[in-house]
Amino acid sequence: MMLKIIWKCQNNFVYCTTMEKYINRYGDEFTFELNKQGNIQWSGEFKHCRFAGIDAITMVDPSGGPYISNEMDMGEFGFDGKIVNGFISNEDGYEIVVEK
Repeated sequence: MMLKIIWKCQNNFVYCTTMEKYINRYGDEFTFELNKQGNIQWSGEFKHCRFAGIDAITMVDPSGGPYISNEMDMGEFGFDGKIVNGFISNEDGYEIVVEK
């Protein structure tokens, strides 16, 4: 995994965020980026993927990994202390909602 520090500008407000890159066992690349809400944007190719949850998504497992589920500590991906509390699907992948 590789950590990048990124400076972003939005509405004349400049902020710093981090982006982690993860390559799974099939060579698929995923990125994890802290967003301005304090959650983590998980982007990549989710063609072949398993999900769990009845009323809300509680687990996402793309073929080849990484498997991520509720209550998981995102420290493995460079976000120490960020505990998964859910997922929101979006056009880039998933926003991983973390406990605040």
